[in-house]
Amino acid sequence: MDCIFCKIIKGDIPCAKIYEDDKIFSFLDIAPANKGHALVIPKEHYETLLDAPDVVVNDLMLLVKKVKRALSSSLGAEGFNILINNKKVAGQLVPHLHIHIIPRFSNDGVSLNWKPKRYSEKEIDEFAEKIKKFI
Repeated sequence: MDCIFCKIIKGDIPCAKIYEDDKIFSFLDIAPANKGHALVIPKEHYETLLDAPDVVVNDLMLLVKKVKRALSSSLGAEGFNILINNKKVAGQLVPHLHIHIIPRFSNDGVSLNWKPKRYSEKEIDEFAEKIKKFI
């Protein structure tokens, strides 16, 4: 497999590792949005959140919580953005499930803005009804 994250996990590519156990791996992003920008990934290769078993998703989120606490204690982060991009159309650059933890600080200049789209109340109700059928 030619997955850069799988190569990082194997130790073929160096990284600034901050956590590892038998299932989960965490390291600092090489193109960070802010100091301490970390990634949390499963050691087993899954392309997206929907491909991973629920137990893996639970393990990932528990580590996200621990890393957030560590970033706050060590770097004084005042807040966080948690981001998961799934598929190229949504900005996923590496096709291996990963969760971004972006520490936030007052006046840090980091922006995650989008232009809100406007839908009528009827359209919103229709979206909700369609979605509920699949939950």
